[in-house]
Amino acid sequence: MRGVLWVWLSVLVAGILGAGFPSTSKAEIQDINLVDIISTYPELSAFTRHLQRTRLIPTLNRIQTYDTNSTGVTIFAPTNAAFDNAKIGHGSFWMDELPSYSDNVQAPLRQQLLYHILNHTVSLTESNATYLETLYFPSRNRLAEPTHPGNIPQKPLTPGHPGAEDKGGLLGGSGQMLRVVRSSNGSILHVGSDADGIHGANVIHVDQSSSYGDLYIIDRVLNLPPSLDVFLREQKACTLFQHMPNDLLHSLALTAHLTIFLPSDRAWNRLHPLEQAYLLGSSPQAQDDRLRIFGWHASSTGIHDGHVAYASSLRSAPHAQFTTILGGDIRVSHAENNSLFVNGMPIIQEDLLTENGVVHILDGMLLPHGELGMTPEKYLLALNATKFVSLIRRAGLESYITQDPHQVPPDSKSGPFTFLVPSNEALERWDVQFIGLSKKKALMYVTQLREMLLYHILPGHQRAFHNSSLPVTELHPSGLSGAAQRMPVHMLDNGTILFGGNSVSSKSFFLNSTTMYLLDDMVQMPRDPVQTASEASLSTYVKALYKVQMDKNVRQTPYMTYIVPSNLAFESAGLVSKHLLSSANTKLSHVLSSQVLNGAWYGAVLRDQWTRLPNHDGSFLWMRRDAVSSDTVVRTNGSDLDVHVIRPDLLTDTGVMHVVDRLAIPASAPISLYQLAQSAPTGKMVSLLHLAGFDWVWNETHKLEAGGICGRQKLVLLVPEDRAFAKLKSHTYEHNMEQLRALMSLHILVVDDCAAQQPGNEDVPMPVVDEITHISLLDKSMGGTSPYGTVAFRRVSPTSENRLGYMVGIKGARSTRGKEHSAHVLEYGRASYMPVHAGRVTPGGILTIDTVLEPFESGWFFRWDWARKICLLGALSLGAILAGIYAWHWRCGYTRVQTEALEGEEE
Repeated sequence: MRGVLWVWLSVLVAGILGAGFPSTSKAEIQDINLVDIISTYPELSAFTRHLQRTRLIPTLNRIQTYDTNSTGVTIFAPTNAAFDNAKIGHGSFWMDELPSYSDNVQAPLRQQLLYHILNHTVSLTESNATYLETLYFPSRNRLAEPTHPGNIPQKPLTPGHPGAEDKGGLLGGSGQMLRVVRSSNGSILHVGSDADGIHGANVIHVDQSSSYGDLYIIDRVLNLPPSLDVFLREQKACTLFQHMPNDLLHSLALTAHLTIFLPSDRAWNRLHPLEQAYLLGSSPQAQDDRLRIFGWHASSTGIHDGHVAYASSLRSAPHAQFTTILGGDIRVSHAENNSLFVNGMPIIQEDLLTENGVVHILDGMLLPHGELGMTPEKYLLALNATKFVSLIRRAGLESYITQDPHQVPPDSKSGPFTFLVPSNEALERWDVQFIGLSKKKALMYVTQLREMLLYHILPGHQRAFHNSSLPVTELHPSGLSGAAQRMPVHMLDNGTILFGGNSVSSKSFFLNSTTMYLLDDMVQMPRDPVQTASEASLSTYVKALYKVQMDKNVRQTPYMTYIVPSNLAFESAGLVSKHLLSSANTKLSHVLSSQVLNGAWYGAVLRDQWTRLPNHDGSFLWMRRDAVSSDTVVRTNGSDLDVHVIRPDLLTDTGVMHVVDRLAIPASAPISLYQLAQSAPTGKMVSLLHLAGFDWVWNETHKLEAGGICGRQKLVLLVPEDRAFAKLKSHTYEHNMEQLRALMSLHILVVDDCAAQQPGNEDVPMPVVDEITHISLLDKSMGGTSPYGTVAFRRVSPTSENRLGYMVGIKGARSTRGKEHSAHVLEYGRASYMPVHAGRVTPGGILTIDTVLEPFESGWFFRWDWARKICLLGALSLGAILAGIYAWHWRCGYTRVQTEALEGEEE
């Protein structure tokens, strides 16, 4: 539509302005030099003056004189008004150049004027020719043929092959093209317009009176096509090349005879935002890739002949194919409507002229593999992770980020990889601590740097996580014997992903060649087991390691799994823990060693079935992971007590730790009732047991046959602490062996050993719940002398001394003056792995109490309880009989009185 409008305006202007010029026709052709004809037009005086300044008049005369081929000359001469209008505007060439007389050659002005001259006349029969070759030959040299005054310039008979000496010419020996708009009869109406048919100049008069050529008088000065650097910087078709450095643009502008297929902004916007951000970045890699993209879209060979490929030449070739600067093949085809396509992508704007070639705007990008082939490094640079990239290169790990997805070297790391990228600030804080190191420490820094970075790289695309998952990393430390270190991952309810406790700071990036998560801070690398235990508030375990001098061995032994009781587990073991931590170094060493396993047994790799694992104590542990709850359960060899993992997978630099809720005692560390009693202030009770002849409870010479519900029973002692005897008249019992034995028997319980373990965390040696009862040796059912030989437990509020929160008392006992029949439970401890004969009662443990339980003896009223009950029943029965007789007599007497007739009544 714009082209039609310009044609109409051209006709209108030519009709108006042409009235001021003498009319000429072919019938009036004379043997007159064109320069002489120009001088006859007062409106062309400025044009004549510029020809004189640039010494082009002798050149034009020679062209006309020695025109052996009789091709003629065509001159487009701007009017004086056109030159005056060209001076308007800041930075105008004509405003800057015309007043200057310092250059006798006036090379820039000569170039401008030669763009108005053709070395031939325009044939009206070539109505389809929209581009005409001028005498302006762009060159890398300031003066080049025919700009330099000299002989008549002649076109080369054969075009030079690519790379041949072109004497500085930027169009391969061809002159710059001038676009013209013709009428239906082939006459020129408009010259110098752009591809949209606008700008340029209108032809206001045509003088064909000279036999040497034609003179076209135009209303505007024709502007030279811009240099390529100016075009790329100022064009609005493609944003990408506006960010190329000036020196690079200048070099491109001096590259000869370029045909460029410039991607449109619409094609540019089809790229991933990260690809756009990278290409517009200031990194050296981005600058190289911008040049590489330019090379994929530009050709200096043209269509087989090294000439610039204008749209007309592309359409004239049935299957145009040529090679880009970087060696790629470009195939150009055209549809029935003459639309051009490059590798199947349409050209949406044709023939944008530049000083050294032509530009076609393409709705697509010519990429070797259909994509940019972004490496992880380029994505990282697009995300401004510059510190991460620089540290990776400093550590010599660039093979992880520089892999071309389309050209993977055989010896390179096999990707893809997932990158956990800390912020630049976090990495700067980590890096600054190593400034000013000695040479020896600098080598250690490189090792630490490599390990830190490898811990932030995960193999494969890690995109689907579940809570408490442990994906492997690229770090293979010596502490794991070459195995891959793991990365703890947690999922919050809101979907936030935590890597080692650090949340993802922004959007995750799932790309074809890599996956990236941006973190606010660095992921803390696993530390040695002792330090890990300290940071996990496992102070009792650390204290135990130091006590048995295992800390150094634990720090250094590679590829280990540690089952670590929590502080509460040690506390819940009661007297067992006190015994182990007070003096039993050998047993404590066995306990700790029994919780050490060869290899790294992560919770995620365990199966639902029990897995038998050898430990460092020479026995075995059994572990399994519940398929429903995903809880990890541990069981020691030969024990039916389940130990539950409450904090799984604490990673260390030598393996993994699992924090459990109970202190498991192995068979190599048996704990007797006597050792438990020694761990509490119970010396008085121990001496009384000896005095009463109950030493067999200590030396394990049991002769009690096991009975009960399940055929398994154990012995549990209620042991009063020494302070409890202050309220007891112990000398009375010490001088009465029968009473002393009864007293001791009341504190020896025989408990059914049917339940697997006590509910809760407390490792109590027997079931203790509210209102539960247990039989003592004083009870008649156990061969004792008292019907009150059963004790019962009652739940009370826990205190600092009574952590278990229970009282124990004699069942059925009533308060007796001067005697105590109940006590608070203070401490507890479970005996373990004591050898006994099959079918016998096994040692169970002890409960320390704050009061001595004295046997209960009821009064005569309660002792004759059976007689009292019989008398009461007889009295109640007799009363019931008498009440029945009385009711019967009363009813019968009332009936007889009513049946007799009263005096004066008729029968």
